[in-house]
Amino acid sequence: MIRTLIQNSPMPLSHASPSCRVFRFGPFELSEREGELRKNGAQIRLQDQPLRVLVELLANAGKMVTREDLQQKLWRADTFVDFDVGLNTAIRKLRQALGDDADRPHYIETLAKRGYRFIGTVEIPTVTPSATAGIALASEPSPSHPGRRVRPWMLVVASLVIAAAVILLFVSREARSALKTPPRLVPLTTYTGREYEPALAPDGNRVAFAWSGPVPIGRTASIYIKQVGEEHALRLTSVPGAIDFGPDWSPDGAYIVFGRFPAPTAAPDTVEAGIYMVPAMGGAERRVHSTNWTLGPIVDSRVAWASNGKTIAFSDRPVGQSHYAVFALDVATLGARQITFPPEASNGDLHVAFSPDARTLAFLRDTKDGMDVYVIPAAGGSERRLTFDTRDLAGQRSVWLVGLTYTSDGHDIILGGNGLWRIHASGKTKRAEPVPGLGFTAFNPYIRNSRLVYGAPTWDANIYLLPLRNEIAAGEPAKLIASTFLDEYAQLSPDGRHVVFSSDRTGAAEIWKANSDGSNPLQLTFLSGYPGTPRWSANGREIVFSAALQGNADLFIISADGGPPRQITTDSSNEGAPNYSRDGRWIYFASDRGGSWNVWKMPVEGGPATQVTRNGGFFASESPDGEYLYYAKAPDAPGLWRVPLSGGSEEKVLEFPPSGFWGYWAVSAGGIYYLDEPAPRARIRFRNFRTRRDSVVKVMSNAAWIGSPEMSLSPDGSALLFVQLDQFTSDLMLVEDFH
Repeated sequence: MIRTLIQNSPMPLSHASPSCRVFRFGPFELSEREGELRKNGAQIRLQDQPLRVLVELLANAGKMVTREDLQQKLWRADTFVDFDVGLNTAIRKLRQALGDDADRPHYIETLAKRGYRFIGTVEIPTVTPSATAGIALASEPSPSHPGRRVRPWMLVVASLVIAAAVILLFVSREARSALKTPPRLVPLTTYTGREYEPALAPDGNRVAFAWSGPVPIGRTASIYIKQVGEEHALRLTSVPGAIDFGPDWSPDGAYIVFGRFPAPTAAPDTVEAGIYMVPAMGGAERRVHSTNWTLGPIVDSRVAWASNGKTIAFSDRPVGQSHYAVFALDVATLGARQITFPPEASNGDLHVAFSPDARTLAFLRDTKDGMDVYVIPAAGGSERRLTFDTRDLAGQRSVWLVGLTYTSDGHDIILGGNGLWRIHASGKTKRAEPVPGLGFTAFNPYIRNSRLVYGAPTWDANIYLLPLRNEIAAGEPAKLIASTFLDEYAQLSPDGRHVVFSSDRTGAAEIWKANSDGSNPLQLTFLSGYPGTPRWSANGREIVFSAALQGNADLFIISADGGPPRQITTDSSNEGAPNYSRDGRWIYFASDRGGSWNVWKMPVEGGPATQVTRNGGFFASESPDGEYLYYAKAPDAPGLWRVPLSGGSEEKVLEFPPSGFWGYWAVSAGGIYYLDEPAPRARIRFRNFRTRRDSVVKVMSNAAWIGSPEMSLSPDGSALLFVQLDQFTSDLMLVEDFH
């Protein structure tokens, strides 16, 4: 065995066979033959393209590898993908896997606008050639087997057979390749605002979709249809205050079925939630079924019409339940029946899709273990689980799913989310594999024949600081933390010198810290497990947050200076939305142990948790005087409650914040700041404890970002931090020749 050490050396690695190379650096080992990256012997799941980029960097350790070199070597010319986005995504995934920092790299150094360089020490064990390598077959017989003489004519015949087999294999491969045109990705819509949930007509030449209209961020949407290849879209629905979503076509292409939900800004009793039908060429609509929906879970779901025309499938909440199940609506009688029965302690079943023959329904089930793919006979019966913890799809953590569709032959199911994924519809394989080169975000895919459409959303949420002159008078808000990605969960430290927040600016959500003016941002976590809701300890030395590393969410504590976080909850339930007590002795948090969300608390140093609320509870915060614990009930429940810390009954304090915006409130000494209207221009109000009067403090310039603790008060009460959604767009993408 010969060992070659490379430390910042430009020497090429041509001496090692590309298929046999093993690279070792730090605690990592990468086997090119196995296509595996390991850390201290444990495998780190990584997609193929980031692995190939890493191999190229390791093979040229210490030497700049230009972006052009990577494009020529690793991106085929016939691959229709944005190279810059693809390479940037691959580098982000590598840094996440290696725990590397772009600003303070240990392994991958960015050479601005030119390329990358691997700066770590690389060790490459290479195999010494065997003494028998390269020896041809003997033409003389072995003395011990005189009858096994290899005659010349045998060699000739063998050579001809091998040559014919090689030619046949080559020709057959070329013939198969010639029959398959490479997929072509093109924009289908580029309108201002959000276009989403596309559905192709039976002939594949028209598309129905939901569109928010020309307002960049709005809380209403209507159903439109357009011809593929044409710009103009025909508006089919136009009800003020309505969010119309999830359209699908009747088998004859004559009608569109869709869902409707009242927008948060809709006047009371002006919009009826339910399933509607409208002629595809325009005309009067009618409601065919009333529903029990809530906005957050359902708005990205689809109403699906079976190819036999007899049944419409959709997700809804069973009466008296908070989770969702799949229902089937009989088109002839308009009677609906429940056909899936998910666990009560779950978000339930969403995102339904019929198989092409209308015999099977596929759906996504969202439980504390993650979101997985299930199938069930369309008439009802026994369900079958196809995936097991899709947070680990094809070896990738931090995968989230939005929508699914069958391929035209019914052989596979295509999943949408942060990328497109393919899994065998029969369950022969338990792992979904990525569909390369077709977009980083791909929501609600839909297939007709060889065409695939999906929505490609983008979000830009930023953190603002609102100076307060007094409780009801404020100055102009200024951006404190901003990027072109999601920046949220902000809170100032007890001494007011730093701010903690979450951002996905590196490609995955992580916990960050910055100076109180937003300068010098520092990444604290490298977990790729959706860490969020960070909150400072009373002494400002630690930060508690939640993360889903093993399927369910748990609580972690990390030093304010960084370092490895320590896990403080290990139950199989989900724990989230943590917050310290004002004396620093307790951590309040939300938990779904017992089947429903309630507020619990546990000692900071660890130990058994105690249930605080009994009738529901989520994000909680103590009042400054230590008299009450204030809390929101649940992620999708409006209103604010409180309970005396000394014991007693709960009381409802506010009807706000609205449903889905459970984190937009902050308690001061004299009252409560809260959000009363999330969009299109959110309003921050103040409820005075003494006078019980409400005042508008500030109208945001844009919409609020749904969910999460998105409002916090500075320790001295002089400023309010809030998160604003400055941009939310989504375009439709079309994939031609999808197979």
